[in-house]
Amino acid sequence: SWSRIDMIWMSADLLFNTQDTEIETSIWADHNPITVVWKGQRKRSRWTLNNTILKEENFKLKMEKELIFFFKENKKEDTSLQNLWDTMTAYTRGVIIDYTRKRNIKQKKAFSLLKEDYKRLEKELQESPQKRTLK
Repeated sequence: SWSRIDMIWMSADLLFNTQDTEIETSIWADHNPITVVWKGQRKRSRWTLNNTILKEENFKLKMEKELIFFFKENKKEDTSLQNLWDTMTAYTRGVIIDYTRKRNIKQKKAFSLLKEDYKRLEKELQESPQKRTLK
């Protein structure tokens, strides 16, 4: 039955610190989860490499291409080895950040499309529960 009312209780003080609330779709239970987004400043953390991208073939090919380009442009004879190393690490960090940002945007878009499709199917099922095949 879809007649249950899902809710969240909070004090008035907390209410002013909320940015957004949304009733999500129910996947496993008969209660819908509620998302609450809090206002506030996010603490900037130190950048670290996400090791899972090292297994991705697209990432390996991109890094190989970028490093070949970097070392063609920055000859070892023109600068000290330490300076070359520091420059290369800064350059690769920028490439990695850009790659992961684009990958995350693509993944979020795909997930959002799946979520919207799921919401549409759930709404269709609520409107006509007898209908067994939804498209």
